[in-house]
Amino acid sequence: MKISILLTLFVGLFATPAFAETFVYVSESKDKKIAVFLLDEESGDLTRVGETELEGAPGCLWLDDSRTRIYASVRTSSQFATLSIDPKTGLLDVIATAPSAGSAAYIYPDKTNKWLLGAYYGEGLVSVSKIVDGKVTGEPVCVLEVGKKAHCIQTDPANRFAFCPHTGELNQVSQFRLDLEKGELVFNDPKVMKAGEGHGPRHLQFHPNGEWVYLVNEQAKSVTLCDYDSQKGTLVMRQTLTTIPSEWPADQGSCADIEISADGRFVYASNRGHDSIAVFAIDKRSGEISSRGQTPTGKTPRSFNLIEGGENYLVAAGQGSDNLVVYRRDTTSGALTELKRYDCGKSPAWVLGVKK
Repeated sequence: MKISILLTLFVGLFATPAFAETFVYVSESKDKKIAVFLLDEESGDLTRVGETELEGAPGCLWLDDSRTRIYASVRTSSQFATLSIDPKTGLLDVIATAPSAGSAAYIYPDKTNKWLLGAYYGEGLVSVSKIVDGKVTGEPVCVLEVGKKAHCIQTDPANRFAFCPHTGELNQVSQFRLDLEKGELVFNDPKVMKAGEGHGPRHLQFHPNGEWVYLVNEQAKSVTLCDYDSQKGTLVMRQTLTTIPSEWPADQGSCADIEISADGRFVYASNRGHDSIAVFAIDKRSGEISSRGQTPTGKTPRSFNLIEGGENYLVAAGQGSDNLVVYRRDTTSGALTELKRYDCGKSPAWVLGVKK
């Protein structure tokens, strides 16, 4: 009995910790690499543990439902890359590439993980590519002209409809029906939701309740709440609030990214120029937002991520300062407290946190 107890204690000393490791993946676009960082969940420290080289500049990254693959838009080589995640080290390995329809600004796997959707800013397109055995495969099966500056694409929670915001002169959100059998996107009726004057919607996120959608507006430097009709697959604007303080010049800067906390209580949006993350509280009954101010970032915060597994941390990439900023997040108030800044590769364009 004593030997058994001692053996149990000995094994326990060297057993795998109860908590899982958390990795942060960063698209270092000018270096044509995806960097891998280990995030210490207690201290918030980041340690670079590896990198993967690609044929071109990586942009948008997305984790598949199996949590064993990351899909990447390789923009300058017009490719989609599928990368496997080593379950022990978190390091990445390119296991497949497939042609895209151009330089995809945004990619998004549908809820079945059978189709990869893409949005193309320069080409004014959206596309659908097939995923087979967890790998993006072959030429896109659907390419649809949608108009200039298509910047993002996502499906609704039911995986029946899809939406693509357009910044600039089109200033609208394209609305589609998604055919899961054929992998086709077809314009819905109406085809678009027109945005507010001068808004320039860039990215969107669905609220966890599936009833509300939040847009970040590039030109207007604001966030817009839309009501979502899940039967018709259409959006209607209801409220818009600025992401910048009143004293900031209205003609300077632009917004980039947006995220919603998993509990549905807070919205975060990045301000380029003002170089900050704007924080909003969400009213749980109405969905309307109220400003909680801004927190400084590195220069030109194009991408940031609420790190899953409690969302106690937010990591923001300074595309203009080639650094990452780690914040501790107060999950009660939504407030961000900067912990430390870390150098990274050139022009970081996307941040993705994965808890293994």
